[in-house]
Amino acid sequence: MPTSPRPSRRLAPLLPIAAAFALLGAPGAVLADCMMPPPIEEAVKSAEVVFVGTVVAVQDQGRRATVEVEEVWRGPDLPVTTVVLGGQGEGLTSVDRTYEVGMKYVFFPSVDPESRALVDNLCTNTTPWQDDYEAVRPAEARPPIGEPSTEPVGFDVASLVPIGGLVLVVSGVLLVVGLVARGREA
Repeated sequence: MPTSPRPSRRLAPLLPIAAAFALLGAPGAVLADCMMPPPIEEAVKSAEVVFVGTVVAVQDQGRRATVEVEEVWRGPDLPVTTVVLGGQGEGLTSVDRTYEVGMKYVFFPSVDPESRALVDNLCTNTTPWQDDYEAVRPAEARPPIGEPSTEPVGFDVASLVPIGGLVLVVSGVLLVVGLVARGREA
């Protein structure tokens, strides 16, 4: 009399998927310990710094963005090329923000009182640009100061390390599952 496959054999193909979800974890916005930011219409009027710019390079796993500033909407004058930190310190936190090269954003960072660096995180209104944000553009918006940089922007190899590690771990899990399955069939 044939028996049905043991539950462990039926679930074995799902193990790599479960492992990948466990490794990736929940998205940062879910883990973030912060209050909901105000609507963008209000934030533009009250934030310490607001500017529009395009990310031209990232470092530190996407948490450090080099930005070509297009317009300053609020706060101090900014140079054409500036850096925004999506987290502070060496370790990763649940509120660190990451940026995507080539993406245009409306940034709402704060100014670190000690280093004077622009610091951002998931608790701010920073968001990818949408054309309807033109409607909340303040009349006093101004261009950044200086000329655009003509120096090439480097490639951050360190940002590939987590992806490479994930690929190795998932590959290892798949290999182990395959070997275990093959050993049980033999």
